[in-house]
Amino acid sequence: MKRRRTGGFLLSMMIAFGGAGCTGTPPVSSAQPLAVGVSDRTNTPEVKPGLSSVEKPAVHPKFDADRAFASLKKQCDFGPRYLGSAGHDKCLDYLKTEMKKYADETVLQEFKYRDFPVTNVCGVFYPDGKKAPSTAPIVLLAHWDTRPIADGPRSTVAGKGAPYVYGAKGWNRLNPILGASDGASGVAVLLELARLFKEKRPTVGVLIVLVDGEDYGDFRAKGGQGDGVLLGAEYFAKNYRKTPSFGVPFNGILLDMVGGKNLIIAKELGSQNAAPGMNDKIFSVAQSLQHNDVFLYDEIQEVEDDHTPLIRAGIPTVDLIHPLPYGNFETRGYTQWHTLEDSPENCSAAALKAVGETVAEVMYREK
Repeated sequence: MKRRRTGGFLLSMMIAFGGAGCTGTPPVSSAQPLAVGVSDRTNTPEVKPGLSSVEKPAVHPKFDADRAFASLKKQCDFGPRYLGSAGHDKCLDYLKTEMKKYADETVLQEFKYRDFPVTNVCGVFYPDGKKAPSTAPIVLLAHWDTRPIADGPRSTVAGKGAPYVYGAKGWNRLNPILGASDGASGVAVLLELARLFKEKRPTVGVLIVLVDGEDYGDFRAKGGQGDGVLLGAEYFAKNYRKTPSFGVPFNGILLDMVGGKNLIIAKELGSQNAAPGMNDKIFSVAQSLQHNDVFLYDEIQEVEDDHTPLIRAGIPTVDLIHPLPYGNFETRGYTQWHTLEDSPENCSAAALKAVGETVAEVMYREK
């Protein structure tokens, strides 16, 4: 689940950035404003696109976009992966097996929601040359579950037949989606990055967290606060200190809906507010790698997503996400969002490459 945000604060930030922002309001959105005033703990000065001060490329293994796309398809082969489904169980086994191949430590955060098991799959990667985890790693995360109903604004099946009902036992599951971009794409990029980190460790410690239960619930519930959404991210944000090898994450990067054929990523307002140094660095690195057609440095969107609980917990986190199909992004956004068309044929290895190469470069440049 992710929801687009609007408000006067967004307008002021649009003016400050000098770029376009999201306008218009989606069918449901009445959540509280994102946390503001969280200081970015990076000390990296802003680097604008095209400046000669952009660092030389780091030396690291090549991001294999074809391998990442194969992982995206494999996840979809399990079928829909919402809480309580057979596909969810199969995908969890796959993720645990893959993470154990690459991480120095694999940790499962397990809890329940409405009697459904929910599991975050976490991989701890030690800094280069070290035999212990970092006390201040960078956390990379993506959600691996999928939505149990196709209720997006462009859905061709929403409203047909029996109504979608969210009751005491959860959803009346009609037309669950495959979640090729909305779920599988971010996980696919992170698993390929895990392979790179196994081959050559970055200088900094890395914590990869594949969060569960992001897309399950009803975001209309509780006056727009939502129920059964962002479950894994909320759990991680509240409980990461219980696992010593997690350290206290220095900052974070969230990947969500990064596989669409027409992928674009605008700067997310909450991310820019909480982690401007990391956010600017990511977009500048993308520019240096010639991915500026994907990473739109001067455009703004605002989304509540898995990065929000981390920001509120004091971990400055950036959300890299294809805009939702509203406002200025009505046609350029991911129009397959929460529809039956969110499938591998509407995704591409090229999109995964742009994101994977950029994040890899950022991670290997970190000191």
